[in-house]
Amino acid sequence: TCHARKVRCDAASLGVPCTNCVAFQIECRIPTPKRKKAQNAGNQTTKDSDSDREADDRPHQTTPGSATSYPRPPTVSHTSDGTPSSSMTEAQIRQEEVDSGTYLNLVMKPKFTRAPITEAGRVAFLGESSNLTLLVHDRQGSSDVVHYPLPENVRGSRARLTELDNVEIEILHQRGAFLLPPRSLCDELIEAYFKWVHPIVPVINRSRFMRQYRDPKNPPSLLLLQAVLLAGSRVCTNAQLMDANGSTTPAALTFYKRAKALYDANYEDDRVTIVQSLLLMGWYWEGPEDVTKNVFYWSRVATIVAQGSGMHRSVEQSQLSKSDKRLWKRIWWTLFTRDRSVAVALGRPVHINLDDSDVEMLTEDDFIEDETDRASEFPPDPIHVQFFLQYVKLCEIMGLVLSQQYSVASKGRQRNAIDLTHSDMALADWLQNCPKIVYWEMPR
Repeated sequence: TCHARKVRCDAASLGVPCTNCVAFQIECRIPTPKRKKAQNAGNQTTKDSDSDREADDRPHQTTPGSATSYPRPPTVSHTSDGTPSSSMTEAQIRQEEVDSGTYLNLVMKPKFTRAPITEAGRVAFLGESSNLTLLVHDRQGSSDVVHYPLPENVRGSRARLTELDNVEIEILHQRGAFLLPPRSLCDELIEAYFKWVHPIVPVINRSRFMRQYRDPKNPPSLLLLQAVLLAGSRVCTNAQLMDANGSTTPAALTFYKRAKALYDANYEDDRVTIVQSLLLMGWYWEGPEDVTKNVFYWSRVATIVAQGSGMHRSVEQSQLSKSDKRLWKRIWWTLFTRDRSVAVALGRPVHINLDDSDVEMLTEDDFIEDETDRASEFPPDPIHVQFFLQYVKLCEIMGLVLSQQYSVASKGRQRNAIDLTHSDMALADWLQNCPKIVYWEMPR
């Protein structure tokens, strides 16, 4: 038990088995507290009541053949303590005053539309219909830019650990959010991720990620790392990750809970990192009947965050670095492929409308991770590059088929044989032009 090993147990908040027991593949047992003899009957009654209350708060275990028991739901009460505070501290008042004038002060700065964007996670997007966009065009005379550097006083690049209160930090500790597997297992999970998952979701700059992973003074985002471990656990064959049935689902659930706890706490502010992590959190889901913990849900949330940051718009005229421009394009087209493939697989409506996007189609050069001051440690694999380029084209055809053959609107109109022929021809053309290095033929 956690008590015997003197480690923090999260069974009270997560239930049995706890995170540590799942991670170390051991039986999870909750020790029964020993009652001390009271000096008098009154004290005995009080202590018994307290012990009973504690027992009610602990997760209940069942033994084979016994009746299932459930913990009592928490008591909900109306008290004055439940009323939200209507007062603000002086610091909050000052921050609100700063925030209210942030964008107004920003657009007044000369040539701010051409200011370099040194951090890709600190980008403000202003759509054409925004009132602020009209002000920018009026003041700056620029109409070809929609991505701007965030002001210094706006959060958006670093983890907010220093801004979390004690309750939030304690919750993260209870969830095991700050725990990582042993280094050797961590290395294996990351290697499995980049070998099997990264080719179909090329949303991480591998050279940059691995450089940070090896540098204890500048580690990668903890949220992104937990999400990578989650996705990697789905394809890693290490026996430490498997339960008695050979399934890695319990291990994946552990990493999922850690990543989700960090996301729910707004631990990470870098918008690119958040989108990357949300995409990977879809690698855990409980089943087709679940609608809040599956790939459909998390890919949608990732798309919303990406669109809020302007990833659906071309960054060619932006002041992002070349490597970040390439990364943004890969992220956007990965979101597109997830949107279309999930819609086909689960029978869900599509979310991304390409009429709202002007991101250029991917090219082979967009997979180069070279940065201004250094060459990439991991040059792109030609097979992986061609696979993803063809996958994007296939997803475009998927969207066409969904619209013409499976949408609600299509059922209200007469089926057109020309539409079906058009889709057939598009698929045949795609297959005919598919490069041989990614062409798979069924063995005869």
